Amino acid sequence: MTAAQFYAWVLGTPLSHFMVGDAWAFTISETLHFIGLCILLGAMLIVDLRLLGLMKSTPVDVALNFLPVAIFGFTINFLTGITFFFSNPEGYATNWMFWLKMSLIILAGLNALYFTLFEQPRVLRTPEGQSFDAQTRVAAALSLLIWVAVIVAGRLLPVTQGEAGTG
Repeated sequence: MTAAQFYAWVLGTPLSHFMVGDAWAFTISETLHFIGLCILLGAMLIVDLRLLGLMKSTPVDVALNFLPVAIFGFTINFLTGITFFFSNPEGYATNWMFWLKMSLIILAGLNALYFTLFEQPRVLRTPEGQSFDAQTRVAAALSLLIWVAVIVAGRLLPVTQGEAGTG
């Protein structure tokens, strides 16, 4: 399947017809995307700031209870992101900023996987009030940095849409 055939297939789906044909569909998706982002980032701020050594009065296990909330926010963003893509597949697929954003999201996921497999067990064994090791703090700082970069890349998507050299 060529890229043109893929774009045509996407544009022929009911979701694409809805996103293109309904005057409110994109706006509602944007609103839900923003809400999901707020949920995701708010939860990650609680977790990552605690791991960085701030919010020491918050027990680490309580902070880590916000991880499912972050996953919920990410799920909202994943689903609404699909609706954006289906509204203009070629516009997104040929935009370098879109691919940068997707790469950053994958990097954030790999960082989360690393944290879950290697750091979280160690964090939960750390005595209350003791600082976390450098690896944990680096993973937390990277998490915040990557998610901020995802937000910036997302905000730059419309600016880079149709730029020369994006296709």
